[in-house]
Amino acid sequence: MNDDWIIVVAAMVILDRSSRKKRKKYVHSRYRKSFFNSLDSPERRVRQRKIPRCCLQNPSASAWRKLYEAGNDQAMITLTGFDCASFASLLLLFAPVFNAYTPFVPSGTSCFEWEKHPSRGRKRKIKPEDCLGLVLAWTRTRGSLMSLQIIFGLTYSNLDDYLLFAKRIIVMVLRNDDKASVRIPSTEKVDEYKQLVRNKHEFLTDVWCTMDGLKLTLEQSGDALIQERFYNGWTHDHYVSSVLCFCPDGTIPIAFINCPGSLHDSQIADYGNIYDKLQYVYERDGAKCTVDSAFGNISREYLIKSSQELIHIHDYTERQIAKDATSMRQSAEWGMRAFQCSMPRIKDRMKFEERGERLVTLSAMIYLYNFRARTVGINQLNSFYAAPLNRDANVEYVLPLLNI
Repeated sequence: MNDDWIIVVAAMVILDRSSRKKRKKYVHSRYRKSFFNSLDSPERRVRQRKIPRCCLQNPSASAWRKLYEAGNDQAMITLTGFDCASFASLLLLFAPVFNAYTPFVPSGTSCFEWEKHPSRGRKRKIKPEDCLGLVLAWTRTRGSLMSLQIIFGLTYSNLDDYLLFAKRIIVMVLRNDDKASVRIPSTEKVDEYKQLVRNKHEFLTDVWCTMDGLKLTLEQSGDALIQERFYNGWTHDHYVSSVLCFCPDGTIPIAFINCPGSLHDSQIADYGNIYDKLQYVYERDGAKCTVDSAFGNISREYLIKSSQELIHIHDYTERQIAKDATSMRQSAEWGMRAFQCSMPRIKDRMKFEERGERLVTLSAMIYLYNFRARTVGINQLNSFYAAPLNRDANVEYVLPLLNI
């Protein structure tokens, strides 16, 4: 009887799999574009949010060139997020790769497999600083690319090619750069972070970072099985999930990104070896990380959990530690806000694709965020924890009063 039942179940599974293969791939109504596809070419063209070449300035005389050549920090930070000095240091890394390769490659070929050669490929319309400014301005804007077309004087297809190219250069040059890379800091740096935290939270004597999860909205996949992986039943939407750690200076030392939205933050931290890295720092330097209840399934000695029920903690020291941990958890929210506000593009609903573009985009943004935090310094975490140590009251207040 049991053998017959197993055979019946196996047959049902096989039939279900075969029916899934024959089933037509589902496409959501918002992506079918039935009406748009029924239009003729002129009618389609007037509905596309693209500006043709005849309406654009030459890239060499664009609004971006005017802004860049003015050398104004306020304008540069507003458009790119970087001041002139930090932009120049980033350009030193970016320009050699830009000049060595071309974005105009045969279909299916990586831009880094096709070196630039004088006798082949189209002539470029922009310089390295234009391409770098384009990708930085792209991270600072949201929605349609037509505003970037006007600013940089590029057609939509050219602009898209240069964006794909620039994001890959950013990942290539910043992945191992000391100012941008995501890596565990040295013992000396961890000790410095512990001191910064201790100055603000006296009962957190051995904390060096805080950790939280980040969910970014994603387009719905046409495949039902893939859709399930990215669907979050709590919020009823599709997400890409990541877990990020933040240091007191606002940088990200540990991260695991681009995970399906159905995964819990604690699962991502486990799969991404974040727990192992935090344990390594704890064993090496005795340093801990503050987390919220999402990471509280298992008790780990290197994690300090925030608590919303302090009344149930009777020991005074433990209650104060939990209170300070809850207070420091706010810094994780500051870090998330700093990351998303410095890169507003990340708030747009991401396109669903399986070619790795989403991973490249997220990686590039994290590297740029770290580089910006270390060079520009406009960061709420850094302002709260680290900035007071770098200020001299005599210089700022006393000397101006004495007119010296």
